[in-house]
Amino acid sequence: MKDIILIKTDIVDFPLKWVNLDYFPESKADKKEIYLLNDKNVIEELIFLFYTLFGDLKNELTIYDNLWWDFCLDTWDPDKDQYNYDIVGKSDETKEYLKILKDSDIEVGYSGNCKCKNWDAYLPIILKCLTSHRAPYSPLFYSETNNFFFYFHHSGSIGLYYQKTNDTISKIIEVADKEYDVKE
Repeated sequence: MKDIILIKTDIVDFPLKWVNLDYFPESKADKKEIYLLNDKNVIEELIFLFYTLFGDLKNELTIYDNLWWDFCLDTWDPDKDQYNYDIVGKSDETKEYLKILKDSDIEVGYSGNCKCKNWDAYLPIILKCLTSHRAPYSPLFYSETNNFFFYFHHSGSIGLYYQKTNDTISKIIEVADKEYDVKE
């Protein structure tokens, strides 16, 4: 039986027009970098950070990736200069990630947005890919309603971008300031 973790949305393009997808620092936004204080188990700590800051918003969040199937580096064969999405010969992290896509019926080549039905299954897998350097970049997690996005970094932080401070952003930053190391 398939475990459907992701569901494609009707929206393909990234909707926050103030974001520079090519170079985030040039986005017309404020930024906070939120670092873990304890990095003994980065994956568990990043999951806890996610739930601490965004748990109340998780059903509102959308995930964007411009190439879902190319997330992990070992899907690309540099000798042949081509992509291969077969599970055979891939790292354990990549196998788990590709299984999510296959079970969720995300077609090869999909670029766009998905909703997550099971954060407890999704987060450990993508965070393993990031922290093991199987994946070079995090997908973007965003709230169109609250006009922000964030991404995970392999070192144990998230980058949070927001166009303007609202009640939701204020609450996220207030909690982050108490629980984590926040930098501009």
